[in-house]
Amino acid sequence: MSSSLSLTPASPSFESIAEQFSLLPDGDEQLKFLIQLGNRLPPLDRSEQVEENLVRGCVSSVWLLCEPREHGGETTLHFRGRSDAQIVSGLVAIVLSRYAGMSPEAILSVAPDSILDDFGLQSQLSPGRRNGLSAMVAKIRRFAVEAMDANR
Repeated sequence: MSSSLSLTPASPSFESIAEQFSLLPDGDEQLKFLIQLGNRLPPLDRSEQVEENLVRGCVSSVWLLCEPREHGGETTLHFRGRSDAQIVSGLVAIVLSRYAGMSPEAILSVAPDSILDDFGLQSQLSPGRRNGLSAMVAKIRRFAVEAMDANR
């Protein structure tokens, strides 16, 4: 099976990514998929690749930005991010797709360790990448807490 993606220009949904990933036959194809997925992330401006957007705990440099939006009195959080490493950018894309457009409360209701359950990647990731993934999720959860505090 080819690892070419059927991704639209818009960000694919978490469910779509997980489904496509589940159809891939082996680790090499899965890594190619992650690289392609990461390459689809919009670039960040140099002005956004600053210390305050850097995720602490990642071996590679990862930047995450949160953009709260109001819709009918409800706040939803939208994220942008990228890494300087191709495979990690793919992991960033998965994490961002999982939390895209959710309310802060909904974000906090997602079990932090469940993000990659549908991907079977935990055993394939190095301890450093697993730590980085946890750090990304922790930063997104902090964004959610900050958004909730701002709305009080």
